[in-house]
Amino acid sequence: MTSSLSTPAAATPQATAPASAARPSPWREIGVFLATVALLLSVTTSVAAAAGADVTRVDEAPPLVQALLFGQALIPLLAAVVARLVATGTLRRPDWGVRRTSLRSLGTAWLWALLPTLAAGVLLWVTGLAGFASDAVGPMLPLGLTVLVLPYVALALAEDVGWRGLLVQRLAQVAGPRTVVLVSGLAWSLFHWPLVLFVGGAPAGVPVVFALACLTLGTTSLGAVLASMQLRWGIWPGVLAHAVLNALLYHVLAPLTADSGPTEWLSTETGAMGAVTLLLAALAWWRVAPLRRAPGGGTVAG
Repeated sequence: MTSSLSTPAAATPQATAPASAARPSPWREIGVFLATVALLLSVTTSVAAAAGADVTRVDEAPPLVQALLFGQALIPLLAAVVARLVATGTLRRPDWGVRRTSLRSLGTAWLWALLPTLAAGVLLWVTGLAGFASDAVGPMLPLGLTVLVLPYVALALAEDVGWRGLLVQRLAQVAGPRTVVLVSGLAWSLFHWPLVLFVGGAPAGVPVVFALACLTLGTTSLGAVLASMQLRWGIWPGVLAHAVLNALLYHVLAPLTADSGPTEWLSTETGAMGAVTLLLAALAWWRVAPLRRAPGGGTVAG
């Protein structure tokens, strides 16, 4: 009688051990993700730099080098897959952040991406810090806000699955809002540094340190808002905002902006005007849609 009653008690720890073991530490997944990103980024950048690639003239590079540079957008996605498989052994976990979202949240994301970026360009034009290239006005400009956004959605999704779908989601399980925002935003910024440091990403005449500072401020500010969107609405609104911002920069603001002297210091992703407007827009966003610490630890949308 005694031995039969003791058997379940002895079996209980064995039954619960696999359940607890099946829950890997988010920090392990984060570490594998960041290490894989660093490795792949180092390899692709080294090959491109050794070939003398320049991102301002990437179309002149050999096909392999072009593929490596454009393919860097896929690195966060590949790293996320590796991190999931190493940490959990499966890709079936339900917390990628991919879920249905409302048209209202998509519209809010589109509008948020449009306003600060367009404001940076308008401020440059009206102050004379950059010229307005009126001859570039044409039917292609509206496409930069609509049809031409679609190719950037695919590239933004590959990045955002890693930086938001994995890194933000995992950090939100174990860290407070400031850590989630700063770590994910700064890591995303550092991901872009090699383009500036090694393959000509800083505009001519602009110190690399200045370009990196503006890039870091702007990218971290943008990342803060995308992290909030990720935890509030899932991945799609942030992907759309990321894509709209890129399409606006390359297909609207770039052709309309003419150099008038200090323009290179102020425009594009490495310019001060865009960095400041993104910072102000992020601060405004956080007043109306903050993240907060969850009662049990971690971070949730406010």
